[in-house]
Amino acid sequence: MKQLILCVFLCAATTLSAQNNKQIQEAMATYDYETALALIEKEPSTPSLLLQKGKAQKALSMNAQALATFRQLIAEEPQHALAHTEAAECCKALAKYKEALDYYQQALDLNPSNKYVRLQYISLLCNQGKFEEALGETTIMAETDSSAVVLHLQAQSLEGLNMALPAVGCYHVIQDKYPDDYLAAAKLGSLYCAGGDYEYAIEATEIYRRIDSTNIVVNRQNAVAYCLAKDYSTAIDRYKYLVSQGDNSILTYYYMGICYYASERYYDAYDMLSIAHEQQPDDPNLLYYLGRACAKTSWKQEGVEYLQLAIELTQPSDSTMARLYTGLTDCCRLAGKHREQIDAIKEHYKYEPTKHRLIYDMATVYAYQLNDKKNTERCLELFLKTQPKESTNKAPETNESGEVELNQTNYYNAARKWLDDLQKARKKEEFFKDGVVQSN
Repeated sequence: MKQLILCVFLCAATTLSAQNNKQIQEAMATYDYETALALIEKEPSTPSLLLQKGKAQKALSMNAQALATFRQLIAEEPQHALAHTEAAECCKALAKYKEALDYYQQALDLNPSNKYVRLQYISLLCNQGKFEEALGETTIMAETDSSAVVLHLQAQSLEGLNMALPAVGCYHVIQDKYPDDYLAAAKLGSLYCAGGDYEYAIEATEIYRRIDSTNIVVNRQNAVAYCLAKDYSTAIDRYKYLVSQGDNSILTYYYMGICYYASERYYDAYDMLSIAHEQQPDDPNLLYYLGRACAKTSWKQEGVEYLQLAIELTQPSDSTMARLYTGLTDCCRLAGKHREQIDAIKEHYKYEPTKHRLIYDMATVYAYQLNDKKNTERCLELFLKTQPKESTNKAPETNESGEVELNQTNYYNAARKWLDDLQKARKKEEFFKDGVVQSN
């Protein structure tokens, strides 16, 4: 009797568990991940349920919790390739890129033929700037797989290594094999424009436009190529189409404005460049063309203001230049290039003309690094001439401990004593050299 009762109980439990598993699968299939998680919590932990739990957590953007779940699964089943892949995806979402690469590599070690994992691995290598590794992976993969996605990753790796010509060749292969791949046409247009080969850029983008003339990305590159090739009429037509399709990007309005300006349609140029200026008010090149367009229309005063602003934005501030020369001075000092150190201090002084201590600094370099007594004296004399009259007779300032504070007054006092000692030493040398004391 007891055995019968136990059998009935086990059968009922098994039936209930089967029902729960079915409900879990249905919840996962209908993207009802919260219900799936609630049902999973009621079941004893198994590798299968851990995988489902991690997937549900990841789908709800609970990436940290999902990663913990997949790590638990990996600890229980180290050979579970899918768990390593899912862990890599979670790490990538959490910006743990090194860990993501490690998990992808482990997944590939377990299943080398998994194309998805290898593509994700290569893509992450590219995103992390590991282009040499990515190129090696894509080169091997391309031997047996010439799909567009593999060729794109190979081209991206070549671009990252500044190998523009091989990248162009790769994109041409894609365009030849997969003529409906708009991204290859756009990349060719971009690379050719960057290299100044505008006719080739036009040709590559026009090949695609014969298949689909509506693609926004390709039309942008096509329009830029016509603009840079100075075919402004065609470029304007392309930009008009882009605007009609809702393209409100700053570059569209910027280049359209330049095309109008080059075509001497200054009011149209003003309209387009004004829209671009609203999006990017501090671009000197944009301000230049907008100002020039204003000068040739009814907004002449605005044109002056735009050009003045462009000049201000183009020229570094005095404080920025002073900071740069401070850094250069220190670098020259540490490198033992003391002539260059003097030059850097002189340039620094142009941007901070009230910082007279720089002249004193030049004197120390001439004295202790270059053993140039003549220029040391000259610098000290020049430095003393900058001393305000009211501070001439001030005693050195001290702090609460009675120690002398090295403020500007102290440097003037030190310079006066230093110069006096140098002049006395020089007179003494001249006396013994010539037998007479030379007058100043």
